[in-house]
Parts: sequence; C-alpha cells; structure tokens
Amino acid sequence: MDSPFLNENLAQKVADLIRQSILTGELKSGEKIPQDELAEAYGVSRMPIREALVILNYEGLVNLEPRRGAWVAPMTLQTVDESYAMRHWAEPQAVFLSVPRLTSDDFASLQHAVGALEEAERRGDPSTFIRANADFHRILRSRCPWPKLTALVDSLWKGFPPLSPQFVSGQMAQDHDEHQRLLLAAQSGQADQAKQVMEHHIKRSWNMARTHFRELGWPDSPPEKGFDTHAWH
Repeated sequence: MDSPFLNENLAQKVADLIRQSILTGELKSGEKIPQDELAEAYGVSRMPIREALVILNYEGLVNLEPRRGAWVAPMTLQTVDESYAMRHWAEPQAVFLSVPRLTSDDFASLQHAVGALEEAERRGDPSTFIRANADFHRILRSRCPWPKLTALVDSLWKGFPPLSPQFVSGQMAQDHDEHQRLLLAAQSGQADQAKQVMEHHIKRSWNMARTHFRELGWPDSPPEKGFDTHAWH
C-alpha cells in the first residue's frame, strides 16, 4: 500500500490523523487503539505509530501503558472547559499587550495569513486553514512582552482547541468575520477592541466545541470528581 505521507514529519502527520479520529468520534473515549490496523491503513511501519502516540499522550488525548498498548484517554466536557477557560483569559490578554507593539512587517504577515485563511475556506481545506489560523494568532500575540504569559498561550495551542475546524461544522465560515475584525482592530491600534473580539472568538469556538463533544456522548466530568463544568457558562 502506498503511504499518504512524505518522510518528513511522519510521526506528526500520523498523530494528526489519529487525533482527528479521536475528535470526530471514530476512535472513542476509553477505546484501545489498534496500532497494527492503523499502520496498515496509513501505509507506515509501527515506529511512526508509536511516536505519534507519544505525541498524543503528551497532549492528553492518549494513555500509554508499557507492554499493554495505548488507549484513547477518557474524555469529558471538563477537558474542553479547562483548555478553553484558560485560553479565554490568557490569549486575549496577550493580544492586548501585543497590539501596540506590532510592526509594519507584522501587519503584512497578518494580512497574508488572512488571505490564506480565506483561500482555505473557499476550497474547503481545513488542514491549510488550521495552519494559517495558527500563524494569524501567533503573529497577533507575538509582541506580548510577558514571556510567562506567552509560554502559557503557546502551551494552550497544543491539543484539540485549535483543531476545531476539522470537527466542528461551520467553524471556518464563522471565523472569517472575526479574523477581519481582529485585523482591523490591530491595524487601528485598538488593543481593547482586539482583546474583546478575541474573547468573543474563543468563547464562540468553546461553545461550538462543547456542543460537538456533547453530541459524541462525552460526559460532563469524571464521576469521581463531580466538577461543575457549567461554572463558566
């Protein structure tokens, strides 16, 4: 079978496919991951499968057990809420601090990213959209002078929240207007407005992700914790 991958970044590309299978419900919470079947389906050896599972274990989507295999981690809406609640505070604040420090080169890069986002939306290409979206957000917060806040936001861009265009219907179209508003606020030096738009942008994505995962049957929280996942809503 021909592999769908180039050699470069093979483990990451395999991780992207497995992650998408988890987030669309093809691989279900608590299910053992069939490594041999995936290797055959993707046309790769077991090694990139194992390396991909290490990546997903770090993201919290997979549990690895030595000599036993890998399982999809138990997922709850609390998982969604934790990631989005932290990002809902941290990223708008980073953007607020970054906007007054953005340069003309930054604005040109932001405009280029918006063009790439529009083209990806037109072609219905979520993978390209995700990369361009990450570039747009990274550039917008890139001049934040607080390194600990920057590191926190960077960490929150790992895992499932930035991947929502792959599994939430209509996400790309709804992002379009908000990206334009963010760019306009940044170009106008309106840090407060950029912060408010980013808060709305993340909260809307949060609610859409929550609806998607509830439809997949994810429970509100682990039974033993009883955390109130509605506290932020």
